[in-house]
Amino acid sequence: MKLVRNERAKFELDEFLARPLMAHLATSVPDGARDSPLWYIWEDGALWIIVQQGFNTFHQRAAEQPSAAVGIVDFDPVEGRLQHVGVRGRASLVAWDDARASRLLRRYYRHLPGYVVPAPSPSDRTTSPYPMVFLRVDPDTVVLREQSYRDEVMASKDW
Repeated sequence: MKLVRNERAKFELDEFLARPLMAHLATSVPDGARDSPLWYIWEDGALWIIVQQGFNTFHQRAAEQPSAAVGIVDFDPVEGRLQHVGVRGRASLVAWDDARASRLLRRYYRHLPGYVVPAPSPSDRTTSPYPMVFLRVDPDTVVLREQSYRDEVMASKDW
């Protein structure tokens, strides 16, 4: 994996990808590109995304054209934080893994007071009209960009 960062990007990739942020998966089809906002988990040097086959269509696009790009942004306008990680790589469908799914869902649901991580039933995972698998994105290149602006914004007071 090739890692590229701008000179201001001092944050670490693993620390950034451990945050419960939204990923935007870009895939390609003959008539153009498509973008899907998704939850993810970073494990084993890859991004993992839950897929319900037949319900979502990005898994079909990835199967036909495995080239994929994923953008993840941590933006806080009050703090002036703007950090970006871009992943370019190959997507593939991988068998369901209960433990991985639980870890992925827990990273997001734990921030919602009163919510409990839903456990998909075995029939949901395998025999429903929308069986569940993982989309794995293996990076060829990862780009880290630090674009935070607090110092500049606070000095200008134009906001």
